[in-house]
Amino acid sequence: MTSGGFHLHLTGPLQSYGGPQGGRARDTRPHPTRSALTGMIAAAQGRARGTDLTDLDALTYTIRVDRPGERLRDWHTIGGGYPKHQTVMTANGNRRGDALTYEDYFLTDAAFTVAVTGPTQLIDQAAAALARPVFPPHLGRRACPPALPVLIATSTDPITDLDRLPLHREQPHKDQPTVDILFIAEHPPADEPHRPPTRHINDAPLPGRRYASRPVWETQRPLPAALCTGFGTPYLTALTAATRTTP
Repeated sequence: MTSGGFHLHLTGPLQSYGGPQGGRARDTRPHPTRSALTGMIAAAQGRARGTDLTDLDALTYTIRVDRPGERLRDWHTIGGGYPKHQTVMTANGNRRGDALTYEDYFLTDAAFTVAVTGPTQLIDQAAAALARPVFPPHLGRRACPPALPVLIATSTDPITDLDRLPLHREQPHKDQPTVDILFIAEHPPADEPHRPPTRHINDAPLPGRRYASRPVWETQRPLPAALCTGFGTPYLTALTAATRTTP
């Protein structure tokens, strides 16, 4: 079966990716999850919630962490400052009286470049949908819109291209020839096929809003500091030039 791929770039003021949940705290993982990326493609295709997404299991994702960002806590309340008869209703029909407090966690100032690979027909369909999405993409939650169009370009070798596409980060000191960049893949490195996974993540989507565990391999690799193009127009200019030469 032939294969191809495309690149996504995920950046915005806030991102949040389904971390471990506990009570009224909603955490975020430090990078996009498989369920978030699959959901983004499904939404772009216009699929309704609850639709079978097993065909998208054929896609694989390799994430390059351009900027890890910082973890941000948002603390908020629901139902505070009202008389009891106007506060949040409980399951038995009574009123809670006290305000509900929640903690949500986000990534701020993060940027990720993602290589998506898979069968050619599926890749073509997904890329076309992301170019003209039915439902707009978001970075983990609806409240987290992307700052840039998420689809970069298609490629015949998107994983290799991650080593040459511009990095969305500040340029390092002029005497620093390389920068260490984290890569997160769903398969072991080609030069270490028997290397065990770094960890397992419970984020592979299953029917009924359930999730399966999957292995990931993390590698830290030096890339040329010249790939660091900064932000705004310089980054977009460099990205445009680079994708013109992408097969």
